[in-house]
Amino acid sequence: MKIIITNAYCYLNKGDAGIIRAMVQEFRKRYPNAEIKVVSLFKDLDIGKYGDCEVIDCIIKPYTGKNRLLKTIRNVLLLFWIWLLNFLSIPFNNTVREIKKADIIVSCGGGYFKARNLAQFLGDFMYHYIQFVTAIQYKKKFIVYAQTVGEFGSNSFVQNRIKYLLKKAELVLPREPISFQYLMKFVPKLNNYFETSDVAFLLEKKELKSKEINDLLQDNGNLKIGLTMRFWHFPGSSNRKELLDQYKSAVKESIQYLLANYKVDIFLMPQCVGPGEDNDLIISREIYQSFSGNNKVHLLDQDFIPEELKYVYSRMDLFVGTRMHSNIFSLSEGVPCVAISYDLKTDGIMQAVGLQDYVLDIKGIESKELILKLDKALNDLPRMKDILHLNIPRIIQKAKLNNNLLYKIIEGGKSTTSQKLQLGELLDA
Repeated sequence: MKIIITNAYCYLNKGDAGIIRAMVQEFRKRYPNAEIKVVSLFKDLDIGKYGDCEVIDCIIKPYTGKNRLLKTIRNVLLLFWIWLLNFLSIPFNNTVREIKKADIIVSCGGGYFKARNLAQFLGDFMYHYIQFVTAIQYKKKFIVYAQTVGEFGSNSFVQNRIKYLLKKAELVLPREPISFQYLMKFVPKLNNYFETSDVAFLLEKKELKSKEINDLLQDNGNLKIGLTMRFWHFPGSSNRKELLDQYKSAVKESIQYLLANYKVDIFLMPQCVGPGEDNDLIISREIYQSFSGNNKVHLLDQDFIPEELKYVYSRMDLFVGTRMHSNIFSLSEGVPCVAISYDLKTDGIMQAVGLQDYVLDIKGIESKELILKLDKALNDLPRMKDILHLNIPRIIQKAKLNNNLLYKIIEGGKSTTSQKLQLGELLDA
């Protein structure tokens, strides 16, 4: 059995890494002797990070220049060239050869299956699109696995290309209700999609060995509040710096409020430490330094594996997350969250777990509204925990559904509309 997991990003993003590690963790339970390979945008950074899985390069490397026009022209030319080579059955590099030999292609879960306009489609989405197209051209079964899907704008070319992928997929597995509802409108006659949940809900936590951090996590009578931040570039906005400064101020002033009005310890936890500017350490250190000398504000800047992060998050009383998978790691352990949303995927996950009233949009966020939301959450902690106690077991079953459906495809079956109904009834039972 040869399984290729495509479309991986980078281990330094511990949310994305948690997805891959959870997939491998679950696949190994079913197929302990399977040969599993991971196609990564950053192979050199990912080697050795997914157990015994070999990490291989993506079919085309990301464009590193800053000229968007050159990036688009390059990607279009590469697409046509690769399509022609695949059409002629010429596996021109190692990754294509591995795809050709694979029994099943599984795109890793995530939030990359979107292209709001032609520029996005021909830009960053092209790295993913080429992997899907290669699987199709070599007549390989492929799964769009645990994805946030859409939006795809109004460009007819983009919409047609995406619909082509969705129709060719054996399964399309949207990981939250907003994506599922979008799919129902986007391709209403398609019968190969099932609402599931994010596979990172299944990641098994791992206790820390660090005595220093374990001591910090001990019960001292204070509420423990975890916090993730990210450098967000506010795409499509002309006042990006102003919006980023406003976001940082809202978080900083909210921490000041919590310290003044509650018995709390605040834990700043970088979830993504690269590559490049996509590094939460930078913004987390900036916030931490503004509380220099305050022994109730802690920066946990060690290089944790995703399972260890999940353990640390599980020790919190409340989590305030901008990074969506920091929220997922926390929610899966029954820890209530206030989510700062930079993408609809966050809203979808919070809706799925029943905490949609605890979400704020990162764009234009103000300290007053964040403080109000934190006050509400801290006063509602028992009720929020009850909601999670009720909903998380069902969410975990939906996360397992990704794999149950995948195994059915691997082992010779095919999910049908009637099976879809039965699965829905089973989950609702």
